[in-house]
Amino acid sequence: MNSLNDIRVINSFIKRKKKRFAGTVVIVAVLCFSLLTGSIILASLKNGIRCLGERMGADLMIVPLGYEGSTEGILIKGEPGYFYLERDTYEELENLGIEGIDRMSAQFYLTSSNQGCCDIPVQFIGIDESTDFTVNPWIREMHGSSTGLLGENKIIVGSDIDVPEDGRIRFFDIYFEVSAELEETGTGLDQAVFANMDTIRILFDAAKNKGFTFPEGINPDRGISSIMVRVKDGYSAEQVKHDIRSRIDGLQIIETRNMTNSIETELGGFKVLLYILLSMLFLLTLIILKVTFSLSVNERKDRFDLMRMVGATEKQIRNLILKETLIISVTGSVIGLIIVALILFPFKTFISSSVNIPFLIPKTGTLLILFAITAFAGIISGPLSGGLAARRNG
Repeated sequence: MNSLNDIRVINSFIKRKKKRFAGTVVIVAVLCFSLLTGSIILASLKNGIRCLGERMGADLMIVPLGYEGSTEGILIKGEPGYFYLERDTYEELENLGIEGIDRMSAQFYLTSSNQGCCDIPVQFIGIDESTDFTVNPWIREMHGSSTGLLGENKIIVGSDIDVPEDGRIRFFDIYFEVSAELEETGTGLDQAVFANMDTIRILFDAAKNKGFTFPEGINPDRGISSIMVRVKDGYSAEQVKHDIRSRIDGLQIIETRNMTNSIETELGGFKVLLYILLSMLFLLTLIILKVTFSLSVNERKDRFDLMRMVGATEKQIRNLILKETLIISVTGSVIGLIIVALILFPFKTFISSSVNIPFLIPKTGTLLILFAITAFAGIISGPLSGGLAARRNG
């Protein structure tokens, strides 16, 4: 039997049992869809947590007591919020001269709404360019230099913020020039707007004119929202945290490493469960396909006996069965991968921004590798399942 004859015979098999063919194709398609979706979820979670750790840039964050949850909401979930400390706190900490502190920088948080004053609700993060060591390195990494990108009425936006063609966005009835867009991180920082303190003052005054209320006496000159702290080499974040707490009361001191570790711990059980479910799905698919192919071969036993009578060998019949299973698995794999592609690529940004955990979908190169691995798993599922039926009935 040659390849052309094999194809004709297989085609006749498929036409006789169209529903069975369609059913087995669907089983493989579901397998590939689930494997690829699960793999992308796991890779995205890993990317998001890694990127959060890299983009924090500080070992400690100092915020008002009781605002740890709000801080995580801003950084991780993209939930706009604001809270304030007296600027004297920064100066007091600076004057203490704690040995383990390498660098410090203050940030000022402000939020907007879209109720008649702004194009979109966002989180504003004001940075002190003279001391910043968290945002500016990120800007330089993407654009080579941060010089001139943050000036009066100039802002830098996260990847999830849509920038109009003219490069200007309205907040509190004032238009600001978008000088740069930052790379996607899969965190709440993708929904943030970064500005220097001069621009934050403009935004603050405009917000007050629009009726926004702030704690009495708080403004960008007298207040801050957080203090970012980098710890010197040779000192631990826990040690510096203890030294600060022993000297200044009423502060929430967050170890950024613990923030990412806690997220990894929370997601650990989910990832293990997902691995188990995907493994069980693969095994279940192999079992279902094996039973299906065995039934199919048994039903055609008379036809195979007839083929032997006209000169076909057992090896040729086994190869015929394996070719049929290969056609089914390839067809199902292609369909499953196409469905994932149709969902993933058009809605990639929407999916990342809709998940309230660090979630960064891999770049195209990594996605292609995941597609290839999944395609291989789907394609071999048919021959693996049909192999036993072919040996027993070929």
